[in-house]
Amino acid sequence: MLNLRFLYILILLTLLQGCKQEDENNLADYKPKFVVEGWIEEDGYPYVILTHNLPFFVTLDSAQLSQAIIRWAKVTVSDGITTEILTSRKDDRYSPPYLYKGNEIKGERKKKYTLKVEYAGNILTAETSIPTSVEVDAIWFTDKENHKKQLNIRFNDPPEEKNYYRVYTRTQNDKIFYPTLLSVQDDKYFNGKSLTLNINRGMKNNLTVKHEPYFTKGDTVYIKFATIPKEGFDFWSSFNDEVINASNPLIGTTGKISHNINGPGIGIWCGYAPKVYRVIAQ
Repeated sequence: MLNLRFLYILILLTLLQGCKQEDENNLADYKPKFVVEGWIEEDGYPYVILTHNLPFFVTLDSAQLSQAIIRWAKVTVSDGITTEILTSRKDDRYSPPYLYKGNEIKGERKKKYTLKVEYAGNILTAETSIPTSVEVDAIWFTDKENHKKQLNIRFNDPPEEKNYYRVYTRTQNDKIFYPTLLSVQDDKYFNGKSLTLNINRGMKNNLTVKHEPYFTKGDTVYIKFATIPKEGFDFWSSFNDEVINASNPLIGTTGKISHNINGPGIGIWCGYAPKVYRVIAQ
C-alpha cells in the first residue's frame, strides 16, 4: 500500500516541474527532480528514501512507481567527525520498500548532521540537528460512540527553549509509526505552558476512503512524541497544508512547500528526539 508521503510528494513534484502543460506526445520538456525523505533519531541510525518525479501524463501504476525509486545513489551522512556511506536495502515496512540506512553514525542531541546525495551527475545536500526531547506527562482515553476510544496526551512545554513537535501512533498490528492528523505543533502558541492534545490514529496513506480516527478497547497503542528542528516543522506543516488543500476542490494546492534540500530536488532531512510510550486502550 502506498505511503502518503511518497505518493503525494511524487505527484506534487510533477506539477511543479514547470508552467508549460505537457501532452502525451510531447514529453521533451520533462526534467527529473528528486524527492528526499531522510531522518536521524536520537540514538538511532540515519535513514533516507529517494525517488524522482514522473511526467504529468504518464500512467501511474505499480510499474511506473517502481521506476521512480532510486536504488543506486551514493548517500553520505556526516556528523562533523565521522562520515558514513549509507547502504541501499529492501525494507517492506516502508513504501517504497527501498531505503538507505547507516550502521555506524548514531543520532545525538544538539549535534548537527549533513546529508549528501550523489546520483546521475546530480548532487543534493542538506543539514539538520537533533533537539532536546520533551516528556509526555499524561496519557489517557475518553469514550466515543460505538465503544471507540479517543487518545489524549498532555505535556509541559519548556519555557527556556524554542520547541517544535511531531506526533505519531501505531498499534500492535502496525509495523511502523504513522503521523497523526495535524501532527506538528509550534510552541509559539503555548510556550512554557501545559498543552492537552486529542490524538487521532495515524493514517497509513491518502488512498483510504474511510479512516477510523479512534482506537478500539483493548488496542495496544504506541505513541511517538518527538521534538524536531525548525526545518522539520516548516516542511511538515507546509506539506500538511498541501494535503488538506488538495482534498478541497474549492481551494487547490499552492505548491509552496518549505524544504531544506539544496539541489535539483525537494524534501526533508530532519533530526528527531523521540519519546515512545505504550498504553492499552481502556
